[in-house]
Amino acid sequence: MKHHRYLLPLAVLLASALSLEAQIDSVIRAFVDHAARQQPRRQQQPRQQSIVSRQPKKQFDGTWLATQAKTSPENQQTINRTFTLIIKDGKATKTLDATNTTTPDKPFYTSVYELQRRWTYNSIECTEQGTSITIQWSPGQLSDWSPKSIPNTVVEGFGSPMAETSVYKIKGDELTRINDPNGLVFKRAK
Repeated sequence: MKHHRYLLPLAVLLASALSLEAQIDSVIRAFVDHAARQQPRRQQQPRQQSIVSRQPKKQFDGTWLATQAKTSPENQQTINRTFTLIIKDGKATKTLDATNTTTPDKPFYTSVYELQRRWTYNSIECTEQGTSITIQWSPGQLSDWSPKSIPNTVVEGFGSPMAETSVYKIKGDELTRINDPNGLVFKRAK
């Protein structure tokens, strides 16, 4: 009977020790889980901030498109032009696709009344300043024409674009060439 007297307090002590061990284990596990959840956030946030701070927003980068149509003063020729301007990492290229159409009494060459030409320009220098960019262009290079029955020397005789400097001002998704008497406006391609 003496031994039974100690069994009950011993059983209570053992039960509380096991319960306490389970509680301690639960508390430690909760701390470890919480720390594991917090650690990736701390590492990720500084990394994202450093990427953003090292890569400034390049507001001019992208593809820009503009079209222009005009008729010669004598109404003998219409000219439709499409400009594609690509700006990326401080460099630019420009493509001018021009279609000239003339009246039947004034062919371009033998019996050709429509002439398509593509001129390509490369930037020599691009200078960004606030909301404007100044691009110094190389002379346009004839890169394609149609119809091929017209020799390229004749095509070039209809006008070869010279080197020029263009100043553009950005406003939203529009890029306006401000030193152009026609006020050419480019729209950002989506």
